[in-house]
Amino acid sequence: MIRLTGGELRGRAIRSPAHPDTRPTQSKLRQALFNSIQFEIPDARVLDLFAGTGSLGFEAISRGAQSVDFVESAGEMCTLIRKSGEDLGVQAKIRVFSEPVERAIALLEAAFPYDLIFADPPYEQGHELRLLQNFPFTTGLQAGGRLILESSAHDPAWPDSIGGLMKVREKKYGDTRLTTYIRMDETP
Repeated sequence: MIRLTGGELRGRAIRSPAHPDTRPTQSKLRQALFNSIQFEIPDARVLDLFAGTGSLGFEAISRGAQSVDFVESAGEMCTLIRKSGEDLGVQAKIRVFSEPVERAIALLEAAFPYDLIFADPPYEQGHELRLLQNFPFTTGLQAGGRLILESSAHDPAWPDSIGGLMKVREKKYGDTRLTTYIRMDETP
């Protein structure tokens, strides 16, 4: 079980799989991440891509997010996310899409734009750059909204700007790098 680190549901547990293939975001890293975006969370509409256990999305709900859409391709993980939502009594605030991110985009378009997007893909498989290049951030993320990308600290640095996004923060925590992008408003 993974314990939430802050907010209304602090200390409550979410479900995690018995096998070691999933790499949930560690509690200290989640605390650092949410401390850096604490003012962006209340009433935010959140998208959690490559959701895994859903720890980032549930942490956002605990800290006041309005809703979270989880995208995870592994059916077992989607079941765990739904059960965690029931356990926490927040099932009305979540939707779970059991699809690869690339296919989920079409299903999510009706909910665009989000205020905050988390992306925690499997490390060192190239998902990060594909996401930065192919996700429709100009329609999928609110102007001024943030993308938080978790990746391996061993990956090359991500671009300073790409697809309407500008990098505003990048920090390493052991073997993990958190990169924060903000969506720029293209209107003059």
